[in-house]
Amino acid sequence: MNPFFFYFFATLLILAGLAVILARNPIYSVLSLVAAIFSLASLFILLEAFFVGIILLLVYAGAVLVLFLFVVMFLNLNQAEVARVKQSRLRPLGFLAGAAFLAELLWVVKASVSAGSSSAESVRGTIETIGKILFTDYLLPFELTSFLLLAAVIGIVSLAKGTLKS
Repeated sequence: MNPFFFYFFATLLILAGLAVILARNPIYSVLSLVAAIFSLASLFILLEAFFVGIILLLVYAGAVLVLFLFVVMFLNLNQAEVARVKQSRLRPLGFLAGAAFLAELLWVVKASVSAGSSSAESVRGTIETIGKILFTDYLLPFELTSFLLLAAVIGIVSLAKGTLKS
């Protein structure tokens, strides 16, 4: 793995992630999220997890983010509504959730460092390995995620039909 490409895509991922959070326009935020997903997929491909990288591009950048973009454009948020949401009383709760996430992230990093590194050959992004783990250890979360995506699609279709009749 070439370190130049790793640092390039890692920096691009961090900058795109910051742009997602700091963008004032929701459409720019979604487009920055596409750049972040592309950078993350590039990092997976650099780590020779080709299947994970390509699926990340196809599923998230190709389907889910396009769905997000349609929803953002469908809502047609004007600047006054966005400013009202930013002035919300829920901002301290958001900071608390961010601090909790950061604490959990640090806890996971500490646990993984103390556990030691696993062999590189056992953790590969091949279809066989991912399929075996996905359909044995993570079957319930996989099915719940598919149900959640189905519910989101049904909700969007019903919203679109409701506005077309008006």
